[in-house]
Amino acid sequence: MQYSVNQGLGDEEEKRKQRRNIQMEMIMLESDMRKFVKEKTLLEAEIRKLKQDGERIRVILDEKRKRFDHVSQEVAIKEEDLKKERKKLNLI
Repeated sequence: MQYSVNQGLGDEEEKRKQRRNIQMEMIMLESDMRKFVKEKTLLEAEIRKLKQDGERIRVILDEKRKRFDHVSQEVAIKEEDLKKERKKLNLI
């Protein structure tokens, strides 16, 4: 009988140890998880900002391309006008 009582105490002690070990493991896992959740949140914010920056850059790039095309046309027109004026000057 005494053996079974000691065995029962040993089982309880073993269960407490297991419970403590599991609880410690859970605490470490929760801590690690919180770190990753925080990093995930920061990365999401950075990605969102970069996407917005990318959109802004695309809009600016489109505007610059349109302006470049317009200026290129103006250069071509002015070159043509200049050629005409040189011809007139040479004819005088």
